[in-house]
Amino acid sequence: MNQQQGSMSEQEKKGIVKAAKENAVEAVKGVGDVAGALVDAVSGTMVKTLQGTRAVGSELTGLVVDTVTGVIKGVGEVGAEVGSAAKGVILGTLRGTKEVGASAVDTIHSSASALIKGTADVGGDIAATVKGAVEGSIVAGKELGVNVAEAASTATTAVVKGANAVGTEIGSTAKSVVLGVLQGTKEIGTNAIETVSASVGAIVKAASDTGGDVAGTAKKAVEGTISAAKEVGVDAAEAASAAATGAIKAAGEISASAGEQVRKAVTGTIAGIKVVVKEPFKKEDQPPTGKSS
Repeated sequence: MNQQQGSMSEQEKKGIVKAAKENAVEAVKGVGDVAGALVDAVSGTMVKTLQGTRAVGSELTGLVVDTVTGVIKGVGEVGAEVGSAAKGVILGTLRGTKEVGASAVDTIHSSASALIKGTADVGGDIAATVKGAVEGSIVAGKELGVNVAEAASTATTAVVKGANAVGTEIGSTAKSVVLGVLQGTKEIGTNAIETVSASVGAIVKAASDTGGDVAGTAKKAVEGTISAAKEVGVDAAEAASAAATGAIKAAGEISASAGEQVRKAVTGTIAGIKVVVKEPFKKEDQPPTGKSS
């Protein structure tokens, strides 16, 4: 492709989708590790697609989306589980766009969004795609020097809004997000707690942005965090505390009223776990005061 300037034609866009689909089919046909097989295939496709272009901004985003869309179609065509491919798609996309100097954070957002839509289009498992997209964003973010919490929260925002757009209720994606966070941080050897907090905060803000029930979503996010923590052997009380703290902080940035509603929703005993909220953010303009004995 040698598009130098101006918007891409519809024919060129279709060509990108077709090429990405064919490359994905070739990469995953007959292999057991779909995600692993896709990393190099997607990276190579992205480099080939972007070389010789001057695409920036929305046009660059469009190229990423078209490529991811084609890959998901290819994975679905060979009967592989699309959700299990998500991590490999994210890793490959980020490695490929790095070669042409694209913003990693922007790429995380656009590719994660495209993954959710593509999964819905082929009837794939949205929950598995959410988990894989968040996990892949953390691993790739670490590799590319992106703050882990920022990578996770960017992916979280994209997948939660994307899932909501295809009819998946926001709160129900929370466990998948946190599973992705816990698996991703484990893989790169980073403490998960800060990233859990940031990701749950992103879930709460996404709920607000899409007109959802902020307090209800926050509680479901804490419930999902507890369930995910138990599933992977992480301290559920510590994870729940981080999730609740992130939810309250994010809600407080929306409005005082939202902050108070979320505080009431996520404190106390949830799913059999006593949730203890960290408080340093409550009055950020003042240093925390000690309690007299």
